Amino acid sequence: MVTYQKLQKKERSLKALTGLSRKEFEALCLEFSFYWECRYERKNRKRKIGGGRKSKLPLLADELVLLLFFYRHYPTYEVLSWLFDLDISNISRHIKKTENVLGFISKKKLRRPRGAAKIKTIKELYEKFPELTELIGDASEFPVRSPEDKKKRKSYFSGRKKRHTAKVQFITDKKERIYDVSASYPGRNHDKKVMGIEKTPDKIPRKSILRLDSGYEKIQKEYPENRFVLPKKANRWQKLNKTAQKQNKLNAKKRIKIEHIIGRLKRYKILSETYRHSTAGHNRTVKNICGLYNFRLDLAALT
Repeated sequence: MVTYQKLQKKERSLKALTGLSRKEFEALCLEFSFYWECRYERKNRKRKIGGGRKSKLPLLADELVLLLFFYRHYPTYEVLSWLFDLDISNISRHIKKTENVLGFISKKKLRRPRGAAKIKTIKELYEKFPELTELIGDASEFPVRSPEDKKKRKSYFSGRKKRHTAKVQFITDKKERIYDVSASYPGRNHDKKVMGIEKTPDKIPRKSILRLDSGYEKIQKEYPENRFVLPKKANRWQKLNKTAQKQNKLNAKKRIKIEHIIGRLKRYKILSETYRHSTAGHNRTVKNICGLYNFRLDLAALT
């Protein structure tokens, strides 16, 4: 049986199974335990805290190991039931319960910078949060199961990936921290359309530079008050001069950071492999993993 008691003695195995080092796992477990206990503080309780059937997982850390292992390797419930010595019918309950608690931490980690809402001037905002002067945006597609409904099946089919996908848009800042995560949309939607539905330009400071790829062409006309940096494109009548080519290269060097961040998120196989569950829960999973990414960045900044 896989338990944290065994894994804490082998940090290499802990990182391979959960994606976190021992220090990161213990810090997350400490915050996780606070939100876990908050679940019991409700007015309509019918029994005392601690009543009812006891969990087969001996420690709260084991609940977290189960969820992180599920995210990292995305095995079937049958495999998890053998590894964690649980009945297959209980695996779903444990994961759902733990996912909801992790959602509180992710929501906290994906909030706007603390105190930013009270700042009235752009100058003061950039002095306190210089990382917001430049942001990078991009959308990524994640494979999902083919929907049973014919209309949904068509909307989720991506012409670019040639498979059924869900699309999520990300915005990151200069510190490579995830600033904003959109809802999950059918893969057929264009990147620019997702940005329009989410009203992303309204969520960022007006004078901040937002670096985008060529898929967001002519977005400046739709949002004239915002500042966008897009690559310049050649056409059959006019080729790019050396200055434009150089600018495109410099922009690509800065914009590539978001591709690296999305790549790190996709190390969790639940995002890189075909999502076997209902698409209704896809966005919660994406945001939980983004919250974990920001949690690791914040912890690294403190040490």
